Amino acid sequence: MSLRVRIRWLLATSAAACVALVAVAMYGINLVLVDSLAEENAERELEKVEAAFVDQLSVLRVRAQDWSRQPDKAPANQGGVGHLDLLMELQGAAITWSSNTDTVDSPALRQLASRFNEQGCMPIWGVVEVRNRPLLFSTAVESGCQAYLLGVWLDSGWLSYLSERVGRALYVREVPAALSPGRSVEAADNGEMLGRFPLPDYLGGTPLEVAVELPRLGYRPMLLAVAVTVLIMVVLAGLTVVAVNYRIQPMLFGRLKLVHNAVRSIARGGALDQRVPVLGDDEIGALAEDFNAMVDSIHHAQNQLAEARIQAEEASQAKSQFLANISHEIRTPMTAILGYTELLRDGELSAAEQNRYLTIIQHNGDALLALINDVLDLSRIEAGQLHDEQRLFAVSDLLDDAVESLQLRAAEKDVSLSLDYVTDMPPTVCGDAFRLRQVLVNLVGNAVKFTEEGYVHVSVSWSEQEQTLQVAVEDTGIGISEAALSKIFQPFSQADASHSRRYSGTGLGLSIDRQLAISQGGDIAVSSELDKGSRFVLTLPLTVACEIHQDTPMLTAPEPSLEAAFLSGRVLLVEDNAVNRLFVCKVLEKAGLTVVEACDGQEACRLFDADPAFDLVVLDMQMPVMDGYQTVQALRDRGFSKPVLALTANVLAVDRQRCLDAGCDAFLGKPVRVRELVNLCAALLSQSDTPLEAEV
Repeated sequence: MSLRVRIRWLLATSAAACVALVAVAMYGINLVLVDSLAEENAERELEKVEAAFVDQLSVLRVRAQDWSRQPDKAPANQGGVGHLDLLMELQGAAITWSSNTDTVDSPALRQLASRFNEQGCMPIWGVVEVRNRPLLFSTAVESGCQAYLLGVWLDSGWLSYLSERVGRALYVREVPAALSPGRSVEAADNGEMLGRFPLPDYLGGTPLEVAVELPRLGYRPMLLAVAVTVLIMVVLAGLTVVAVNYRIQPMLFGRLKLVHNAVRSIARGGALDQRVPVLGDDEIGALAEDFNAMVDSIHHAQNQLAEARIQAEEASQAKSQFLANISHEIRTPMTAILGYTELLRDGELSAAEQNRYLTIIQHNGDALLALINDVLDLSRIEAGQLHDEQRLFAVSDLLDDAVESLQLRAAEKDVSLSLDYVTDMPPTVCGDAFRLRQVLVNLVGNAVKFTEEGYVHVSVSWSEQEQTLQVAVEDTGIGISEAALSKIFQPFSQADASHSRRYSGTGLGLSIDRQLAISQGGDIAVSSELDKGSRFVLTLPLTVACEIHQDTPMLTAPEPSLEAAFLSGRVLLVEDNAVNRLFVCKVLEKAGLTVVEACDGQEACRLFDADPAFDLVVLDMQMPVMDGYQTVQALRDRGFSKPVLALTANVLAVDRQRCLDAGCDAFLGKPVRVRELVNLCAALLSQSDTPLEAEV
């Protein structure tokens, strides 16, 4: 059943119920009113009957008095009030009967005569039962105790006369045993009203009463009035239901139909441009507003999903391109490393060729290491694990060193690389020097890489008021298109990602550079024009300091050449990787040290327990059985107080700090360079009391 039909049934049922309830209420109220009015009317009618009865008694008395004044005129038997059924003369207690009336010898009449005489011959009147017949009597006194007693039988004739006069049927009867003598109006068994009033026997005999049948007036008019009222209410309720239903159609169902059509259109795949007009400030209006808001929200969510899908597809495409690029960037140096290694194994090369090939292998290994560092930096940035390493340094020295390291590459391409200080630089600042150098080298290196002819100009300025360093790198290279500029700082993005691109790379450098700058409170901006060059501007806040010092004490030992270094001492080398252990062992032995090897921490502790005379411990931190952190603590617990050098591939600041906290004196990240390893070992052996640290 539809909502429309249910509402119609509800309206009709409600109207019918209301009419029925009102009809019942009206009937009940009118019934009470009619009963009350009927009782009041019966009381009035009974009063009329009583008055008429008293009037008859009064008339009888008056006639008795009139007759006593004119005794020669006997009353005629004409019926009605002029009819006398009994007439007798009283002489004290003696009775003389009139010849014109009935002669009734009855003890009741003699008793009345005696009562008259006993009461001093005063007039008496009332009702008395004579031979089981009620008699209405009255006396008329002439003189002394001479009087006349007149009587009328209360029989059917007299009662008919009185009924005609009052318009009600009445009769005299003895008081029923179930009732007490008295005046009352009661409902009769036939639905009529019965009024009664007592007729006490003058001589105290059986009590009598007059009963009057009174009609129950008002019931039919009341029922007719209720029926007419109910009929009118039915008509009005029907008209109301029709009017309300007619009004509900546009106000409720018409507006709901608009919402339903819009919902159905969307459910069937319609466009999300459906809107429902708000036609009122009510619940349906609120529903229309909420529907429109829901459609807007869905439309917005779909747009976001579409944008997210496009971005995901672009990111997936960029990552796919990145995988292809990184595969190329890995395989290219690996080809050189493996290829030149095979050439070296032939043994038919001159010393110059061997040196050249070894240099090529080392350069390609450095390129692989730089690639790995870029990928690691990106993963740290995305994981939020990039930590600043604040230290004091000279800005001009760092810039000079960074630019100078790229002069050879620029000279090979016949590109002019210059550095210009626009303002004076502070002598010492506090910041992350390592990350700043990484960003500068990458920006300047990119400028040299993408410039075939012309120049690369680096201009540096310092804002004393804002404590900000600004480095602008400007080149006359290939430039960047406007479309590529919007995503140049996105990971895996390259201006030219085609297989025929002229310049290799993974597309990570600029993304990492900008994230590094942002992590230190700065930023990198770019402006470029295709085929006319580019301009990158690095803005970085730094804190001016008074003097250079290191948060963690650093070793500043001289860097002698490997050939000139010759050390002495006994070293415990703990390394689980046999290849790395052999490499470090050969380097240390070549430097003049005596090396004792252990493949894990437990073996190192056992060797130390057997012979604790070691001047230095070189310890790998990630090993099975017992790692480096547990090993250095175990050695310190056994009383070893000489320097411990930590070797690990985990090169974050937290990793270095963890090594120092565990008891190590210095830190060297893998891959290990020979010169760095030898110089750091020399410094540890010569200054064993100073905590040391070396950069990766």
